[in-house]
Amino acid sequence: MAEASKSGAVCWVDHCVVPVTDLERWLDFYARVLGAEQRPFGEGDGAPAANLERPMRNGEFGPGAPRGRKVAFTWVGPCHVGGSVASEMRPSKGLGVGAPRYSYFIRPKEIEDHLRRLDEQNVAHLDPLRTDEEGEEGTAIRFEDPDGNQLEFWAPVAMPDGAMDDESSAKVGRIAAATFESRDLTRTLDFFNEFCHLEPALDTARDKMVFPLAAGGRLVFKHVDDLGDRTLGHTPYRALHTALVVRDEQFLPLMRNMWEKLPEWDFDPESTVVPRETLESLPARTCIHGAPIGPEWKATVGRGDSFCDWDTNGFHFMGATEVDGSMAHPKGVSERAYMEAEKALS
Repeated sequence: MAEASKSGAVCWVDHCVVPVTDLERWLDFYARVLGAEQRPFGEGDGAPAANLERPMRNGEFGPGAPRGRKVAFTWVGPCHVGGSVASEMRPSKGLGVGAPRYSYFIRPKEIEDHLRRLDEQNVAHLDPLRTDEEGEEGTAIRFEDPDGNQLEFWAPVAMPDGAMDDESSAKVGRIAAATFESRDLTRTLDFFNEFCHLEPALDTARDKMVFPLAAGGRLVFKHVDDLGDRTLGHTPYRALHTALVVRDEQFLPLMRNMWEKLPEWDFDPESTVVPRETLESLPARTCIHGAPIGPEWKATVGRGDSFCDWDTNGFHFMGATEVDGSMAHPKGVSERAYMEAEKALS
């Protein structure tokens, strides 16, 4: 097994938003295949997604997607995932190949149960793959949703504490990994080391850069010569992003370092069309993501609450505090609290 550092600022992958063409079909798929459930959420849920300003009903316009676009949320374990409506869907690079790919924890002893459910639900999937190429040993089962968004069940040999908290009815836990594209792995290493304090796992596949996260899970970047359509940041779908859990006391220092060293991207997803060649040439940058507090944050602080790496992958931080002395079971902190704290210093 590859040796790995877990000293970085990012503790878990919190949530993600993916493009969909049919919300009802997408929600039904997640319910049948991952045991996902729909529920309103807000400060009381105890998950790091506590920055959303009001409870959200599926199908409304609002948090988690660009302004004015229809979005639905569903929950898998303690993590939520958003589906943002796209008028058309461009093909991915293919099952097991395309990115982003989001992986969910399952128990090794239950692999056969998950395979049986995929087959019963007529979900195309790859054969189970026993591997340690991404810094830890386990078994991966790769499949995709009806819109070609890439998914995976991950059964690690060593299950992190908290990985199966609030597991779904289908015995699926929290997000185990998020896999992205990178045209330059050295540049990716420098970016995430500088701005997320992440160190790579050693002895991984040569075409991958893997960052183990402090509590559990990992970020994976695979080398590509050309970026896929679903990698291109806030366009053409204007919704894709991944949220990363960081400790409460690190949230503002991490953002201030970005504001100091990265340019701001003044991009309005509702009025701006960015050509592909322009997107691919943009530098790493800060910006706003689509939750209602994003524009308010920009107006209050003067900088965005989100960021993109050199390959247009979009992220934002979710602050959280320890529970019982551990980030295995984090409790979310409202993004508004950080906005007000930063405002008070200005």
